[in-house]
Amino acid sequence: MRIGVLEDDAAIQEMLQLVLQDEGYSVVNFLDADACLAAFGLDELDAVAAADLMIIDWRLNGPISGIEVIHKIRSQSRFAALPIILTTAATYVDPDELQQMRVALLEKPFAVDDMISLIKDLIASSNQPNV
Repeated sequence: MRIGVLEDDAAIQEMLQLVLQDEGYSVVNFLDADACLAAFGLDELDAVAAADLMIIDWRLNGPISGIEVIHKIRSQSRFAALPIILTTAATYVDPDELQQMRVALLEKPFAVDDMISLIKDLIASSNQPNV
């Protein structure tokens, strides 16, 4: 399982990579939105996902936010079921917006055990057949 991490704070990204690798996951790091979107090949019809699950920070350095990245990924039907975790230190997040984007929220600072538990839950639910 490949987990993509879009986080512009190098220290947080490194911590996530180490923790996820310790859990047996392969990690694909993205330092900015452009690199993430390019890896998903959103301009190519036959592109495959750069990761099987994404962890995306809401606030990124640069003109594109994590929310915009999620909207661009979700705009492609082939990525509609991609599990995405949105990380944020924001004090309020609109639950309706989260539901519309089909993302799970992980508030910073978060416990590593909570993140791993959420990842396992998302993987399990994405492997369930739609009834």
